[in-house]
Amino acid sequence: MDWKFLQSIKLVFATGSPKSGTTFLQMILNNHPEVSCPAEHYLFELLTEKLPRFLENYNKSVIFIDKVTANQGAPVFTEEDIKEIGKFIIKLAGYKGAKGRRVKWYGIKDDQLTERNGFSFLEKLFPEAKFIGIIRDPRSVVVSAWHFNIRIHSDFLESIGNNKEKWIEYAANCWLRDNNNLINFFKKSPSKVFLCKYEDLLLNSFENYKKIFEFLEVNTDDTLIEEIIEKTSFKKFKDGKFFRKGKVDSWKEELTPLEIKTVEKVCGSLMNFLGYKTVYW
Repeated sequence: MDWKFLQSIKLVFATGSPKSGTTFLQMILNNHPEVSCPAEHYLFELLTEKLPRFLENYNKSVIFIDKVTANQGAPVFTEEDIKEIGKFIIKLAGYKGAKGRRVKWYGIKDDQLTERNGFSFLEKLFPEAKFIGIIRDPRSVVVSAWHFNIRIHSDFLESIGNNKEKWIEYAANCWLRDNNNLINFFKKSPSKVFLCKYEDLLLNSFENYKKIFEFLEVNTDDTLIEEIIEKTSFKKFKDGKFFRKGKVDSWKEELTPLEIKTVEKVCGSLMNFLGYKTVYW
């Protein structure tokens, strides 16, 4: 491992509310020769909760051992050490995700950044980093999340008491929270953040793929953009499961009028701000 090189790598964080197309965004980034972005990371919880707890327990152990032995004063980890270890873990994750490629940007895809509003935390650790967030119509997000939860959790319907409307209201509030987090960070640090919409990437791929790569200041040659569009075409991945439909308005076919009203009641103001036309709000 080239430790000096590891310290010098530049990071780009790809994120968004879950089921908003973050995996699609990750694939777009990872298919550019100057960018890497592996499938998944789950680092924010590790760095802000699990790592500090682990080191706190370690400190307690070495302090105890020191006191019952020579009592010389135990060397313990400080809060600043935790930050440095965290920085190392994130850069190592980005480096390993490139699988040996030397690229301009090393990507970290982590939806927790948006869910837990971890932007300021990471901005302080990596002031040179960039962030790309993806936004999707909340009506499509709740439909996608509904099918995803049914597929991966056998007890999902039982756990929500078979109350789909109540769950949809919960999911809509999560979308509202997450995207307010994303937009507020963009307003705070606009030069470091690029926001894209799932629908734009599908319906006007060339223009919007190009905008992403212009933000990263990497090659935007027309032929290269067309190659990346072909490699990330939804038809290549559609499996009826995780990559289920890839449509921009399937919610029209799958949500009842009452369910649409539920989403729009929660999200309507932000939807209109983002250009998503409401039906009832």
